[in-house]
Amino acid sequence: MTKEYYKLLGVSEDASQKEIKKAYRKKAKKYHPDSNSDTADEEKFKKINKAYDVLSDEDKRKKYDRFGKQGVSGNARAGQQRAASHFQDIFEQIFGGGGRRRKRENLNLKIQTSITLEEAYHSVEKTFEVNRKKKCAECGGTGAENKDTKTCPKCNGRGRVETVQRTPLGRARSVETCSKCEGKGEIPETKCKVCKGTGTIEEDDEITVEIPSGVRDGQRVRLKGKGNRSESGKTGDLYIYVTVEDDEVFERRDSDLFTTIKIGIGDAVLGATAEIPHPEKDLKVDIPEGTQPGQVLRLKNKGMPRRRGYGDLYVKIDVEIPEKVNKEQEKVLNKFRKKSENEKSFFETVKDFI
Repeated sequence: MTKEYYKLLGVSEDASQKEIKKAYRKKAKKYHPDSNSDTADEEKFKKINKAYDVLSDEDKRKKYDRFGKQGVSGNARAGQQRAASHFQDIFEQIFGGGGRRRKRENLNLKIQTSITLEEAYHSVEKTFEVNRKKKCAECGGTGAENKDTKTCPKCNGRGRVETVQRTPLGRARSVETCSKCEGKGEIPETKCKVCKGTGTIEEDDEITVEIPSGVRDGQRVRLKGKGNRSESGKTGDLYIYVTVEDDEVFERRDSDLFTTIKIGIGDAVLGATAEIPHPEKDLKVDIPEGTQPGQVLRLKNKGMPRRRGYGDLYVKIDVEIPEKVNKEQEKVLNKFRKKSENEKSFFETVKDFI
């Protein structure tokens, strides 16, 4: 029976890392909670991420294959964290969280985008239509018609409210953000007709961002202040999560690129010049005489951009051996087999017939 994490990604237990990565991308795109599709499922997305986190790490994968979830769960550490969190909750109930408890707001926004390897090499501009909460232009974010406000009667302008509780250790005081004015200390005299007194409006916003050169698969780009705005005036950030698509020519590892080119046996023996496509411009690669099948040539600074300079490009040579040869070619090869009886070397013989 297939183990759960393999089943979640839809791969076999002997799947390669490339197959696992490809399956994860497909599943993540399908269930991503921000995809606005009928298949969006946050819980499923979390499970898929957990499965990929384990199977994409060879050490974790070995432990999972041998011991199952228990081998990678880190139960002891998780238990300690839960206990510490529980203790912190009790502490805050008694002592008011160190003097002030604020309502947690997740104002950040996340969107996903895919780019090609060539776009990742050069950098690319992307424009997104983002639905977000912004400051109401009518009232300037005050929530008040004509921007006229008054002191909040609940907190008397302090923006927070104190409460006293009886605890096993005696009376304890806690401080919370005022729910009536959201911590501003002011409320509208008359609510703004556009935003209904919230100070925010929700609308589609066209945002353009430059994805920097050298960006890696899974990296994110942060746009400060382009998230949602709260009633209290705080603004979150917008995060662009980047997927770099697989390329037909190159495999990428960090900042280095890898590719394979095929050459004929004559080119391998005598040397040649091969041309390969490259994001910057087509490159000419010098194939030295006597190149062996599987030999790898290194082209310095022809990889992906990085913080300082560029990575390298590694070119693997695949020599095509003909399945059938004509009489003239057979004659050349036979001469090579008998080169010890001839005065000419193989290279000289080949040059005579090619």
